[in-house]
Amino acid sequence: MWLEIFLIPFLIVIVLFVIFWIVHEGTHWQKHKYLGAFARIIQVSPKRAFMIFLLLTLLTFPMAILVMTGLWWDKLGAGISPEKTDVVDVMLLMFLVLAFTVSILWGAFRTWRHAARAEAEEKVRMTE
Repeated sequence: MWLEIFLIPFLIVIVLFVIFWIVHEGTHWQKHKYLGAFARIIQVSPKRAFMIFLLLTLLTFPMAILVMTGLWWDKLGAGISPEKTDVVDVMLLMFLVLAFTVSILWGAFRTWRHAARAEAEEKVRMTE
């Protein structure tokens, strides 16, 4: 029971990450009936996109700990002692999620860095 309850916030974070990833680029998403609100939130600036992806990536860690806690509580409630494989299973799930999220996070960081660099160069040109 606890595993299922604690799996809900983990899946919400993953679904939010995927939704923001889908609408990250392309202005046509802003007119979408359901995804338009997400597109308008993330497409404001490259910094906001990076911060949203960073926040959602960092939130996957406590959510994975909740999943592992729920798995342990269910096993303890059933009279079974938790095993090391439970930790390994959650770690493998976390590595899979991180492989997906970190690449997107790194791309958003590079976009933000290039935008900031271009803005700084533009300010230097304006002062000359």
